[in-house]
Amino acid sequence: MDENRPIAVSPRHTVLLAQELFSLIERPPRQDFVVRTQARREANGLPLMTAELIIAGEDTRRMHPAAQTYPLHFRKTYFPGRLHGDPRVEFDQHLLASQLSTIPPPIGYESNVFRSCLVPGQSFARLTPFGGEPPENNIAKAQKLSLATAAGLWRLAEETLAQLLVLQSGGLAHGDAELHNCIVCPAPLEPILIDFEAAVRREATDAAAWELRCRLDLVPLLREAIYLQCALGRQRESRLGELSWNCIAELFRSPERFRRAIETQAEV
Repeated sequence: MDENRPIAVSPRHTVLLAQELFSLIERPPRQDFVVRTQARREANGLPLMTAELIIAGEDTRRMHPAAQTYPLHFRKTYFPGRLHGDPRVEFDQHLLASQLSTIPPPIGYESNVFRSCLVPGQSFARLTPFGGEPPENNIAKAQKLSLATAAGLWRLAEETLAQLLVLQSGGLAHGDAELHNCIVCPAPLEPILIDFEAAVRREATDAAAWELRCRLDLVPLLREAIYLQCALGRQRESRLGELSWNCIAELFRSPERFRRAIETQAEV
């Protein structure tokens, strides 16, 4: 018998689960079983939040019907007495994002808990070679990339931009669209935005604040696009290419260095 068995974790994604854990899928314990702790936040030694991959227990499956379909899912727990957002609001924002795009839907929420489908893959931030200060150091990193790597990252960046713009056109700004909040799934190959704790709805703010929030959401991706064009050359036929090129003076203190590096790639 195979050691691992596939299990659905979202409407489009499956993962292989160790055989010994399947008994907890088929015969759930009373409480959630923690498979793995994904992240933990602390301040001055005091816990703020834990993010865990769990198998839903009986109580959770009874409380949240979606947990019956996706018993293996992501659970984020906020500790009482710590400042944090409202899990109900986070659920509503995430639900709207899933209705506007291909983002998997949330599972449910409790007073200090938020649950969502597991998005299997790696964050965009772990896949890109860029980062650190000063930003100009990324020019040399870009110039060392193979065409296949640069082209693959570019396509992922274009798809991520399209997802952000779809959300914004539907009245939802992500609020924290850093590259670590974009998961690249291998099958099907796609980038998926996660973590809508700081999301903002258009009707909840004034026009100027909404426009600013939308622009700020694009900044990490536009920086990435400039770095990648230092490897590929200017992408004139791409919305991502044109947006990033037009914003280059706002993105960097020395925009001319990036312009020269990008334009040099077009020379024969």
